Amino acid sequence: MKNQRLVSRFLPRLGTVAVLTAALFAGAVSAPALAQTDSGPAASIAASAPGYVALGDSFTSGQGAPPYVLDGTTCLRSKRASYPIFSAVVSPYRLVSNNACSGASTADVPAQLVGVSPSTALVTLTVGGIDAGSNVVLAACAPDPASPVCLGAINNSLAQLSALAPKLVGTYGLVAATLPRAQIAVLSYPRQFKPGFSPLGDVLNRATDALNTVIAGSVAAMATPRIRFVDASQEFAGHGIGSRIPYFAFDPLNPFAPANFHPNALGNGLGYARALLNDGVLRRR
Repeated sequence: MKNQRLVSRFLPRLGTVAVLTAALFAGAVSAPALAQTDSGPAASIAASAPGYVALGDSFTSGQGAPPYVLDGTTCLRSKRASYPIFSAVVSPYRLVSNNACSGASTADVPAQLVGVSPSTALVTLTVGGIDAGSNVVLAACAPDPASPVCLGAINNSLAQLSALAPKLVGTYGLVAATLPRAQIAVLSYPRQFKPGFSPLGDVLNRATDALNTVIAGSVAAMATPRIRFVDASQEFAGHGIGSRIPYFAFDPLNPFAPANFHPNALGNGLGYARALLNDGVLRRR
């Protein structure tokens, strides 16, 4: 509880990034973010807290914030600094599991729901980027952002957006039906680059905007307050790749580093977790 109060106190103060980051990591390391098997009063209180499950792709697994959980998969789930971990630290919810996985598309979400308790109270997810070809774009653009191959991949990704909405609607409906008590927060994909940092970055930012438009429209089509679109663009604004304090991992010497182009610890804490806080998602209902 002490760490939770510390994080809550410093979270709105963006001027002291070093102190805030230390507070977030202190909470993530010290607080029981995941379900524990310890016995005693503390374990009983944790077990009675409303359950929280994270689903979707690499932006929820925490791929941009290594080290990763060694669980025998290639899901690249951050061990300490995914946004689900930070969100559990600053909320009354107990993170039961982060089932999100690097490379997951809408077709993978049903398997992520297997074994999840119907009494789960909160679900957060990012999904749709892989369906739209984001992994193909990054693979094509990492070696040479100015190449025709890169631009072709971007154009092909934009063309696939027309088929994405029905997949998203079906996925949201499945999650809602499987977990009838859960509030479902669908997060946007933040712009990855500082505007004007590079011509390619501006093109990718516009593609991200187009993807988010489809996601927001799909959530609206569900017409239920139980499923909410959380736009994290404001929290990530000014912190793209190329900015003084980026919220994304990027190693220019290793364009194929797994963490590249994903929210880093700052992005997960001050970007995604803060967006969930600002939108009231992390308040107990």
